[in-house]
Amino acid sequence: MQNYVIILGLLVALASSALGVQEPWLPWLGSDSYENDDSLTFDNCEEDDEDGTCLIRGTTTTPPADDSTNEEVAVSKIKDFEKEAVEKAVGVLKALGVNPDEEYNPSQQRGGRLFGGGMLMQAAIDQALAVLRIFGYNTGAQINTIPVQPAVSQVQQAALAALAKVTAHKAVIILPTAAQDTNLPNYEPCRGGEGLCTSAQECKNIGGVQGKSIGKCGNCVGCSVCCQFVIGCQGITDKMITHFQSPGYPRTDRSNEACSLTLNVRDEVCQVRLDFIDFEMAAPVTGSCSGVDNFEIINTAQPGGVFGPGQSKMCGLNKGQHVYMPVKPGNILIMRATTSGVRNIPLARLDGTNRGLSGDTAFRWNARVTQIPCEAPGARGGRSGADGKATRRIPSHYRKLLAPDGCRQYFQESRGRLQSYNFDGKSEVLLNQNYAICVKRPARSCGMTLKALGFSLPASVGCLPGNVATETLDDVEDISPICTVCCTSTAEDGPGVNYLGVAGYSDGASVMTPIGQNYAVNQDRYFFCGSKLGVTNLIVTRTKGPLLLRVRTAGKYWEEWSCPAGGCLGFLMNYDVDTGTC
Repeated sequence: MQNYVIILGLLVALASSALGVQEPWLPWLGSDSYENDDSLTFDNCEEDDEDGTCLIRGTTTTPPADDSTNEEVAVSKIKDFEKEAVEKAVGVLKALGVNPDEEYNPSQQRGGRLFGGGMLMQAAIDQALAVLRIFGYNTGAQINTIPVQPAVSQVQQAALAALAKVTAHKAVIILPTAAQDTNLPNYEPCRGGEGLCTSAQECKNIGGVQGKSIGKCGNCVGCSVCCQFVIGCQGITDKMITHFQSPGYPRTDRSNEACSLTLNVRDEVCQVRLDFIDFEMAAPVTGSCSGVDNFEIINTAQPGGVFGPGQSKMCGLNKGQHVYMPVKPGNILIMRATTSGVRNIPLARLDGTNRGLSGDTAFRWNARVTQIPCEAPGARGGRSGADGKATRRIPSHYRKLLAPDGCRQYFQESRGRLQSYNFDGKSEVLLNQNYAICVKRPARSCGMTLKALGFSLPASVGCLPGNVATETLDDVEDISPICTVCCTSTAEDGPGVNYLGVAGYSDGASVMTPIGQNYAVNQDRYFFCGSKLGVTNLIVTRTKGPLLLRVRTAGKYWEEWSCPAGGCLGFLMNYDVDTGTC
């Protein structure tokens, strides 16, 4: 019983002090610190502090500097103090047997259910009611009408105390000037670049964009799902990652139509990568896609052609292939498919039997379009920091995707497979190609090894075997021999310039050297064409520079004699980057 009186005495004293003292540092004497804070001492405090002489003195507290901030903290602390004092006063009344449904005034003589009547118990009731009056709960009010928090068990109290320790000082207030440091919705990649981190509302089908949740994601402001944005025909978007699909995908189609996607390039973007998750169309005819179903890329940053002079169309089978394109911020990139469903898909059986492809003349495609930033978002706009520099970061997924300038394809694995576009072992290679294939160069690398699984490019008669670097032609007028480099002849009656360019070093043969066994330097050439990739269909390169290959085909269709048996089909090869001591 005495404990209740002591607690109430302290509460009354604290309430009186809180209401009477105007110093701005008063909040630091709030309910979460006065009981166990060693920096506070209580002077002249008696159990019946009727004259109000009980004082609270802080031994370490100093006034904060900012008056406006202190005022807000003071109001918050006083509210917390009021809440705790009222809860304890109501608890005392209920513990002493006061009927919560009756109205009580000070000095009403009521006996407690447990302790019986007495002056001491009546004094405790009077002090509890006095505390309630301080905070506006006037005499005559029913106890049940006073708002208090429900009782909390000891287990719940322990859990709340542990949570308070964990979350103490963890609150984060995002100010307008700091908000630019947070991750942006619809910008952060998720699921390996399959989607964007965004809100569930944004992932709904809006404005012709079909959003599909493919997982959870919460690494940006307001985000909750990993969303895959899919756009069909005649769509327009500026999303960082978008999927452009044929009508009814994954089902095949035979419609006669033109289907396009217009990509508005964002200000911070310098490259766009297309990944063909699926691509089945008719094969080229005489080295051209113009007369068959085709997928055309119109890039304002490459007015002369994406793959070479006047060459921006794809057809045939290109599943698993990718394309890098330089873009200009604020410009547009258009992908347009023109289809009729008339010509057969390569390798598809005419009887309709499916060999893992669509079969017959049906077509389909699914292209993932990724915008790759070279600057942090907001660097060109109004989202920069106080010093004028962008404070947001470029997500690591985009940084890893960024290819060296001039690369139409970029392979980042140290070992893999690369091939010419629309290579299927049966369809002809395209005309007017002139592009670079790049391989990421790891630390301590000295070159790479290429092993052809299929190789056939147009060549003159003397170079058609593929195992020679030069050929000798007779000049009819002077009757004197002319030596020319294979694959580079511009003669009118020749096949034109067609080659796979790579800095050859060896054909894989080995020799013994003073420091041990090494490759023999027996294939020092750059241009490869004909029916084989060099002497043994294997090239070992040695270079300290970039690891790249150049693909070049002529602008006019070649004669049948210029191709190996089976046709000029392009190439398919394995590559392996050589590291360590070479």
